[in-house]
Amino acid sequence: MSYSLAYQLRWAWNLTKGYRLQLLGVLLMELAGIALMLLFVYGSKLSIDIAMGEVQGSLKATLGWTVGSVLGGVFLRLASNRLSESIRVRMTISLQRDLIEGQMLTTWKFVKDWHTGDLVQRIQTDGAEVVVMLSQSAIYFFVTVVQLLASFGFLWTMDPMLAFMIVAISPLFLFSKLYFRKMRKLNREVKSAESNFAKVMQENLKFRVLVRALGLTPMRSQKLSQSQEDIYDLKMSQLNFSTLTQGIIKITINGGYLLTFIWGVFRLQAGQISFGTMTAFLQLVGRIQTPILQSVGFFPLFIRFRTSVDRLLELENNEKELIKESTYLSNPTKIQLENVYFRYDDNTIIDNLNAEIEYGKPTAIIGSSGKGKTTLIRLFLALIKPEKGNIWIENNGEQLGLSSEHRINFAYVPQGNTLFSGTIRENLTINKEIATEDRINYVLHLACAEFVYDLPDGLDTLVGESGYGLSEGQGQRIAIARAMMQETSIWLFDEVTSALDKDTADRLVERLLIAGQSKLILFVTHDLHLSNKCSQTIFMN
Repeated sequence: MSYSLAYQLRWAWNLTKGYRLQLLGVLLMELAGIALMLLFVYGSKLSIDIAMGEVQGSLKATLGWTVGSVLGGVFLRLASNRLSESIRVRMTISLQRDLIEGQMLTTWKFVKDWHTGDLVQRIQTDGAEVVVMLSQSAIYFFVTVVQLLASFGFLWTMDPMLAFMIVAISPLFLFSKLYFRKMRKLNREVKSAESNFAKVMQENLKFRVLVRALGLTPMRSQKLSQSQEDIYDLKMSQLNFSTLTQGIIKITINGGYLLTFIWGVFRLQAGQISFGTMTAFLQLVGRIQTPILQSVGFFPLFIRFRTSVDRLLELENNEKELIKESTYLSNPTKIQLENVYFRYDDNTIIDNLNAEIEYGKPTAIIGSSGKGKTTLIRLFLALIKPEKGNIWIENNGEQLGLSSEHRINFAYVPQGNTLFSGTIRENLTINKEIATEDRINYVLHLACAEFVYDLPDGLDTLVGESGYGLSEGQGQRIAIARAMMQETSIWLFDEVTSALDKDTADRLVERLLIAGQSKLILFVTHDLHLSNKCSQTIFMN
């Protein structure tokens, strides 16, 4: 989706909030640097004219402030670059944090449409390009234009015809719509190809063991290679177009330099200008040609900036969950589903479901794959809302509509290995306020995870990505212990025994049922043996 330039610039301007004074400081230092540069040009002209006896003055004093202008310009450039780089780093961190936090709150219907690899590519690469434009490129473009105008004005005071000739032949054709349209199209295609590569790379790395186990390595390698070839072909098209335009620019500018140089030589021979003026002219030509090249180079950057802004706005404008203050329920006694209906696109998943889950009556939810068990979990956690019907939660006799503010009351154990990279202790002590040693020992016993104490490093054993280094069953039991660390009134388990042997599963369920006698407990499971231990079973048909 392409947004208007005005909308993009408003959004980008908001990103600079908190940095505008520092950015102004960078701009002022760069402008002061231009003034010192012009002072140096004037000083070099005057020094030569004094040395040649064409004007009167103190050569030492003139050389002194000429050298001083050079040193001052160097100092200002160093200070400006340091401040600019500092702003870039801080803005990048801030933007990436905001984008990530925004994606953490994106509603489910948008989450399912975005691939993690694509998100990472946009947040890192596109975010960096936007920040570089705001913190550096835009300022330097403005400074370059000022330098071009100032140098042109200085040159005009010495010889209007020279000034006119050098500027008149600048490559203004690059400002045509054709150029912008072509560059933007190429940039969108390259960005899209890079996102596709990020998707393939992320999947190959995340599932590298599974890929090897299934014998899919050649196929996945081919897919990766193809995505890289697509990027290469598009970047070559981009490079060919850039080479053509840059070639025309350089030929034009160098032709202009030769014409003005020849013109200046003849005027010097005719005695119409001094040698100092000719020297100053040669310096100014470089200070005009360089800004022209730099300003032309700004436009591909600006096109990439607009493409990156479009891609970030697609993330930014996704529907977000409203952040509500969590509401702790002191005595929830019942969850009631009343004519609940939900569908994904045109596929009905849950159709007029009515059920009650009561305090002290563990409930098993059973159904084959695709019958809505996972959807029901998302409804309980208020990650999605029913299209029709209601979900009520009863607390101290008061009936409340279940919403995201009640999520804090759920201890949720998802299916599969969901441990974070780090130590077992770090996985368990997410809430440090209640992470006492006694509590840790209790939940490890409750989750049948006493095996932790037999590991070489115990609680300080490192866990790799997705629980790598532990068996699936071990990872599952630590995930249960992690959930039990929270003092909550409602326990929600998704296939909690799927990776466990029968004896361990029986022991785990028995401990959970005893410990949860005062809780609302829901087991989403395929395990009929588990469902027989529950007070009621809800069948998802």
